[in-house]
Parts: sequence; structure tokens; C-alpha cells
Amino acid sequence: MSIKSRFYNVISKAYDLLDIIWLSKGGADPREVINNLIPNGRFKVLDMCCGTFSNGLPVAKKNPDNIVVGLDRNRKMLQKAKRKAEESGLSNVKLIRRDATATGLKDGSFDYIIIGLALHECDEELRKNILSEAYRLLKKDGRLIILDWERESKLSRRIKFSPLYICETIGTPKYFKEYYNSDKRTFFEQYGFEAERVEKCNYTFVAELRKMNNPAVVGLIDSRYTKRTELLDFDNRSIRELIRARGWAKLPEFERIQAIYDFVRDEIRFGYNIDDCIKASKVLKDGYGQCNTKGTLFMALLRACNIPCRVHGFTIDKKLQKGAMTGFVYKQAPNDIFHSWVEVYLEGTWYELEGFILDKKYIEKLQAKIKARDGFCSGPFCAFGVGVKDIARPLIDFNRNSTYIQSEGINNDFGLYDSPDEMFREHQQKLSPVKRFAFRHYGRHMMNRNVKKIRGNV
Repeated sequence: MSIKSRFYNVISKAYDLLDIIWLSKGGADPREVINNLIPNGRFKVLDMCCGTFSNGLPVAKKNPDNIVVGLDRNRKMLQKAKRKAEESGLSNVKLIRRDATATGLKDGSFDYIIIGLALHECDEELRKNILSEAYRLLKKDGRLIILDWERESKLSRRIKFSPLYICETIGTPKYFKEYYNSDKRTFFEQYGFEAERVEKCNYTFVAELRKMNNPAVVGLIDSRYTKRTELLDFDNRSIRELIRARGWAKLPEFERIQAIYDFVRDEIRFGYNIDDCIKASKVLKDGYGQCNTKGTLFMALLRACNIPCRVHGFTIDKKLQKGAMTGFVYKQAPNDIFHSWVEVYLEGTWYELEGFILDKKYIEKLQAKIKARDGFCSGPFCAFGVGVKDIARPLIDFNRNSTYIQSEGINNDFGLYDSPDEMFREHQQKLSPVKRFAFRHYGRHMMNRNVKKIRGNV
């Protein structure tokens, strides 16, 4: 256990004295200000670094329709928070023990996020990581509410605050002073947030912040989402020449992503390469690919054009491949087929993009084949490389939305990875050496032949 964890274990019982001594007398109570910033309605609220839940508790009490999640990594603090919530008889509260820099919660899942009396203790890297996670978790039109200590102008109040000030400067001298004395109206812009209002309260401030449009400009997006890797070899000459010839780098960000997406979907046709773990330049040279290989090329092109992206690993049921796989190849195939999609960061949102896997010509020919066979073409469908809720209207066009073409066949989720290299180090298609050899030299050629038959060699 770290020294800081032991410290918070010790002070957890007396932590709420902060409200009695400094926050509730002589001026605006910051807890009340926060409560008033969150209107009545069905909102999802995250009290991040919640401590004993002094910010989230009043919000949960005020409106039973709000869902309030308290998150902290200190067990003793959460135990006290739990007792307070139980004593209040609240059923709209969930308390979880997590690290604020890696919560594991879903992107864009909260309307409001509160961070109270926490950031003043953080060095630059930790503060950036916490606010980056808050940015990820906040909805596009959501609001981040910050409560923290603020410099007092009156000597009498500075004297009253001096014991706490001395404790803070001893524990975190440099970054506490810099943060404490900063202009809070502009301070959070470097982390991708713009102040809508800042209110002076008892020894503290409360700032209501909204997301800025392009956090990548202020360094919020980590460089690991834009860097080159062995598989994402976007410095390869063929990739650079393609980008220059298409003029993608000169397009606005949304149009840039859309143009690259359409290219990978339709000009890199659906087909099976020799292996999942091939470089982006090899996929481009082949001129065809499947989920994992087309995804590698897609990511390389995006990163070459300064678009942050990551990869999400899964497996899909082999039933989804039936038709593309047939006969002996299908029978010998593993039940779980390794699968992935790409997630792209645009305007404060991560979009899940899977619809680039199958080219439009292939889908159109498959739809015609289904209609000729069944007399209609609509509803759920899972075969021939497709797994969708409605085969007549697959969600494959990107227009600031997630796209899907095989998601209905997913049966295992391996989570997010910064790059395909990292993903393949942990997960690959499980095949014996004999089956791997057979796939490379026989199976994939039969599968590509089946795909060409469906497409009609168009």
C-alpha cells in the first residue's frame, strides 16, 4: 500500500470536517453550487475521485431520476460513501472502486462529471490523464464540473486557510502552488475544456466546463493513437504516394476520414490474405483484405493523415463465414474466428467502424443472390461474411456515426488496443501448424474463389 493510500485511510473518518471548517460558512457553499448546476431530469452523473461522496450525494438526493456513480480507488473512502448513501435510503447510486485514469467505463456515457478537491494534488501527467479520461467519458454536449481550492484575497480568510495550505504545499509543493494560483477561466483549455462559468465559493471555486471541438490540438489525445508501428508502416513509399495522389491530407478532418474509409471499403476488396499479421503496405499491394488486414491498412492511412485511431479485438462465430467458407474448409475451421474493428476519434467522440470490411459491390451482389434465392432480402442475416440486423439496410456508410457489418456474430470481446501489433501479441487466430499451413496454401484460395463467385468477378 502506498503512503498516499495509507494517508487517505487514516483521514477518511474525519474527511467531512472540510465542509464544516472551510466550505459551509461565510460564503457560497460549493456543494450547493454544484447541485444547482445539474438540472432535474434523467441524467447520468459521475462523481470522479468521489472520496466520501460529498458532491454526488446531494445530486442523488435532489432528483431520484438521476443515476449517480461514485468512483474512487480508496477502499476506506468508498466504505464511508456507501454508509452515507445507505443512511439516505438512495437507490439511484452506484459506487465503484476504480482508478480515475483508467475507469473501464464506456465512452460518452455521462451527462455530467464532477471532480472535487482532487486535481490540486496531481502532478502534470496525472492531471492530464484524469482529465483525458473525463473527456472520453463525457457526452459531446455534457459538462465537467470542477471544485477545488481557490486563493483568498482577504487576510483573515488566508490566515484561517493557512493550516490546510501548509499541509498541501508540504505534500505537493510545486504543482499545488501552480494550480492554486492559476487563472481557472483559461487553465483547463490545455486539457480540451472551455469554461462556461467560474463561481467563487468558500475558499474554493466551482467551474462548469464544456468540451472543446479539437482536443488533439491541445495535446489531449495521446501520441500512442497516432504513432507508427511495425504493422502500421505509413512511412512506406506506396502509402505516402497514395495519400499524396488522393489529396487526403489537405481535406478537413471529417472529409479526410470519410474519404479514407470509402477507399478501404470499396477499393480494397473483401478477400482473405495469407495472414492477419501483415503490414499495411502489404495489404495495399494485395488490393484485398478482411477485417483484421483491412483494419491495419485503414489505421495506417488514418495515422498518416494525423487522425487518432485504435483497434478493438473480438471473435465471431464461424457461422458468419458460412458460404465464404464451404465444405472441408468450413468443417475444419475453429468455431471462434478472430475479428477486429477500428475506432476513430473525431470531434470529441470515438466512432466504432466495422462497415469498411466488405466492399459495396460484394454486398450488392450478395443481396441480389439472397433475393433470387428467397424471394426477399430483409431482416437479420448471418452468413457469407455478414452479420447484421437487417441485410437490406446494413449500416456501412460513415457520416459521423458508427458502422457495422459483422457485429451480430461477435461472441467474445478482448477489449481495446493502441495498435494491431499490441493486439496480435496477445490474441491471434488459434490454429495448429498443420491447419495454418493448409489455410495459407489451400483454404484461403478456396474462400477467395467463393467470394469472387458471389461478386460475379465484377
